[in-house]
Amino acid sequence: MKKISTVMAKKDEKNASQKLTIGLDLGDRFSWYCVLNEAGEVVLEQKVATTPKAMKEVFGGMPRSRMALETGGGKNGKKRAVIAVARKLAVLLHRLWVSGEAYEPLRNQREVALPAAA
Repeated sequence: MKKISTVMAKKDEKNASQKLTIGLDLGDRFSWYCVLNEAGEVVLEQKVATTPKAMKEVFGGMPRSRMALETGGGKNGKKRAVIAVARKLAVLLHRLWVSGEAYEPLRNQREVALPAAA
């Protein structure tokens, strides 16, 4: 995995205020992604490992963005991916329903205050 340089970090700070569009071509082992700005210009294009850890490292620091997915896997690849996401969503919604918790879509975005030590 490529390290992000300070130049790239400064570029990401500029992009925080823009509305970005991310195109993601999912593969079995590696995926390609392309980040476009509001004008449709390519800001970044790179390869990323198709693992939860790698995806979180790459997309975790990006601002909330529109995303377009492309999947391979033959005739049923996209169908299987959509069904997998729907199942995860169903489990999440059922858990919220049973527990009575309020839905907080950006829960990880908030800063959680830690209790003061006694």
